[in-house]
Amino acid sequence: MASPHRTQTETDEAEPNTSGEDVTDDDAFADLPPSAKLVHFVLDRDDERTQTQLVDETALSARTVRTALGRLEDAGLVTESICLRDARKRVYSLADDGDDVDIDAAEVEAEA
Repeated sequence: MASPHRTQTETDEAEPNTSGEDVTDDDAFADLPPSAKLVHFVLDRDDERTQTQLVDETALSARTVRTALGRLEDAGLVTESICLRDARKRVYSLADDGDDVDIDAAEVEAEA
């Protein structure tokens, strides 16, 4: 039974793809919110970043960046690793297959 507090987006994400159509990385990327697309754009440009660096560079709140990173990880577009300089921090980078996503900077800025 679905929680009464779930949004339509959360309900749609929880349902498996039963249409028989293949979901590509571009489809998964297109369904992401603008904040996640902006975080993806920054990681595409700058390679690796901590959450704090992403907050500084995107001007998004820490909670929004954390949520965006979670969505990107769920979509398989971002990977998380331990920071070698400070093991308490995590470093985020694009997954190998995340490089295939075609992103336009003007599109990200228009949505943000």
